[in-house]
Amino acid sequence: MQILPPLLTQAGQLARLEASQPLAAGWGEDGFKGEIPLACAVILTAQEGGKIIGFICARRAADTAEIVNLAVHPHYTRQGIGGKLLQAVLQRLRALGATSVTLEVNEVNAPAVGLYTRAGFSVWNRRKAFYGRQDALLMGIKL
Repeated sequence: MQILPPLLTQAGQLARLEASQPLAAGWGEDGFKGEIPLACAVILTAQEGGKIIGFICARRAADTAEIVNLAVHPHYTRQGIGGKLLQAVLQRLRALGATSVTLEVNEVNAPAVGLYTRAGFSVWNRRKAFYGRQDALLMGIKL
């Protein structure tokens, strides 16, 4: 497996992967086409044999960053790919000068909450009923 930044031509592949995970952000192909060239975007993909099997997207501003989208193809979940992507993006953000990283996750997304907690994130705040009846957990980590 390789961890690489995506090419603009891979926006459709990213969108199809994202659509396979119902709790992902739902950007679609146009969303990825807009995100990939942004100067503030830090996007990494997990690729195997030229096929994208996972991705993580973050945005940075000065010394802070936010993880805004993450998905791993259902056939590749529970294999540590999400953790590898998360560690790679944190390393990249640290190299770019970020000192803290935040994210928002649905409280019922136990696999994602576990992934972030294992990586050292903690709950900094909560948005009540942000996802209908479920709360959004605002999690963060100091780098």
